[in-house]
Amino acid sequence: MTTLSVSGSAEAAPGEYCGSDSVYGLAVFAGADTPCSTALQVADAYQARSGGSSMTVHVGGEAWRCQEQQGDPNPVGRCVATADPSRWIELTS
Repeated sequence: MTTLSVSGSAEAAPGEYCGSDSVYGLAVFAGADTPCSTALQVADAYQARSGGSSMTVHVGGEAWRCQEQQGDPNPVGRCVATADPSRWIELTS
């Protein structure tokens, strides 16, 4: 499996802070093309089913590929819309 990247790079660009997910309270950031309302829904769907594993979640009829990656120093959750990789979210502690 390939590593998810944001905007075609291995590192995420800073995004807009949207709030925290309702499952673990992690900070949710969204790329410029992703509304915060969608980002929070994707984050909640991923966190509700996640054990740090890679998975696809569906929000609003759109598929998002999510996985956990090693951050510095804590892991980072990333989800990218499968139909449009410019749409992404990131979860951090």
